[in-house]
Amino acid sequence: MSGSTRIGNRSGRWLGILYLVVFLGFMVAPLFFIVVNSFNDAAYSVFPPKGLSLRWYYNLFKIDDFFVAIRNSVIIALCAMALSITLGTAIALAIVRGRWVRRETIQSLFLTPLLVPRLVIGIAIFIAAIKVSLYPSFISIILADSVLLLPYVVSIVAANLLQVQRVQEEAAMDLGANAWQTFRLATLPQISRGLIVVAIFAFIVSFDEFDIALFLTRSQNMTVPIRMFLYMQEADNPTMAALSTLLIAGAAVAVFAIARIARHADLINLMRRRAH
Repeated sequence: MSGSTRIGNRSGRWLGILYLVVFLGFMVAPLFFIVVNSFNDAAYSVFPPKGLSLRWYYNLFKIDDFFVAIRNSVIIALCAMALSITLGTAIALAIVRGRWVRRETIQSLFLTPLLVPRLVIGIAIFIAAIKVSLYPSFISIILADSVLLLPYVVSIVAANLLQVQRVQEEAAMDLGANAWQTFRLATLPQISRGLIVVAIFAFIVSFDEFDIALFLTRSQNMTVPIRMFLYMQEADNPTMAALSTLLIAGAAVAVFAIARIARHADLINLMRRRAH
């Protein structure tokens, strides 16, 4: 390799590192300002803070509406996660195991909710919920979030099913297991880590959903993002920065858990390939 080629490769590598650093800085900088502002001692948002204090965290825990909103968001996220995983796993099984002529086309149909703006989905479900007397209710938001989560669940579960060792499923069927027993005993253990990852991801997406919930929430089913939006219109203080910091910490823990699960799954797959 000539000297000019080595210099070009080294320059390209440093440019890639520089681009990555700038990109990460652009993404992390707003979060940094939010975290710092949450410890602001002033009665309004200002940077840099004139002093550090935990007063806005104490103020956050004095507002009962946020506890109600958190409870509602957790209930909605858990129900939407369970519904989307149940339907998405069944659809992924039908796509991967079925004998379809155009399997990719059928799978792409379930990705259409990602192409439609969320505001459009929110308006459509808002009108449908009124027609069937489900507005306002938890059910309408759960169904809306499930529609939004379904493409992710189908894609991730289908990718995991493609890595399943069919010999274990065939062995289970040879021993007399029916379809449900084969799935529970042979298929489910092999895709369990993928299901855990998609469950964490689905919970986070549903918990943070704003665009669709904007059309479907009222006081009795208020979610955290909508309550935060309304509070920011009522008061200009770092209380929302404190709540945002707690949500950022929770999301960071979830991302770390997903990374550990994915890493553990990669190690297991590597050991299996070496064993064979």
